[in-house]
Amino acid sequence: MFQHITIGLAIVCSVVFLGSAAQADGNSSFDAFATWEAGGFRGANVYPPGTTPDDLKVLRSWGANLAEVPVMDVFNPRPPYGLQPEEMKKLDEMVTAAVQADLFVALTCRTGPGRADFDRSQEIWTNSAAQDAYLRMWAHLAQHYQGNRAIVGYDLMCEPHPEERHAGLWNTLAKRITVAIREVDARTPILVNSVDWAYPETFGQLEPTGDARTVYVVHFYQPHYYTHQKPGQNRAYPGFQVPDEEEGAWDKNTIKAKLDVVRGFQQKHHVPIFAGEFGCARFAPGAVEWLRDQMDLYEKWRWSWAYWAFREWDVMDIEKTSDPRDHDRYADTPLLRLFKPYYARDRVFPSTLKKP
Repeated sequence: MFQHITIGLAIVCSVVFLGSAAQADGNSSFDAFATWEAGGFRGANVYPPGTTPDDLKVLRSWGANLAEVPVMDVFNPRPPYGLQPEEMKKLDEMVTAAVQADLFVALTCRTGPGRADFDRSQEIWTNSAAQDAYLRMWAHLAQHYQGNRAIVGYDLMCEPHPEERHAGLWNTLAKRITVAIREVDARTPILVNSVDWAYPETFGQLEPTGDARTVYVVHFYQPHYYTHQKPGQNRAYPGFQVPDEEEGAWDKNTIKAKLDVVRGFQQKHHVPIFAGEFGCARFAPGAVEWLRDQMDLYEKWRWSWAYWAFREWDVMDIEKTSDPRDHDRYADTPLLRLFKPYYARDRVFPSTLKKP
């Protein structure tokens, strides 16, 4: 979606958790990467400062086990690109709140050196000093959080979108960041988006980094003609057609066809996939069916997923009704009734981890 702690805390106990693909028997220890491989993380993007610790407990009460937490300005986006302790403290507080709510955390970098503005900044692609600082930022974060089993992913850059002439640089930069992280943290999974806003088509350009514990990330809002429609446009799913496009009427097979390149990448390289963002205007006719068809594919293909976004954007808030004039949240909505049975499949949480 376009832009709109030292934590020593690890909630652990000796409860044996059953049914998780992350363990082969009752004596096995938790491995976050194995859980990614099994499609065992289901959650939401959370977006401070509006999200409170009590909010996160609500997300967990639905059965979710993952909060995707943004890294923002931990290192100054502008020269000299130094650590900003006050922003690091904010991140620590958000991570602590998520873990206290019994949620795993994937950290996703939205703003950092050379990327002051999520939508428009391009310095990261042309400025070697910014790139070096971006590596230092991730080395710092990895050093800070390494060993915390509640941190299950380092998402290197949310929706990289260089100009076309710089698109190939992302493959090189992702590999460099990976090396910097692995010098201090060998275990925490790394998450790598495709370019062009992490949309599916560019998985044909994405190169595996060579790291054996890396997950690859896709975001899916296509087509905006449907997912970002305005009230009263009444573009209904299934069956809408996008003007001047060749797909014809959209249905589950169309969604699958759009995602086939990502599925092909998964099968070719034997890597896990994370649908790190997806969502739909709550008032779009057929929104429940649209999201169900996506999540059924994610589940079938064993992709973990996180919707956009928990208590952030009114248009895609699943705690609100299909009435665009109603801005209240409710404990029971058609979209919540859709999501909760999927969340009920989660089997592993920070509180269920056995001590190492």
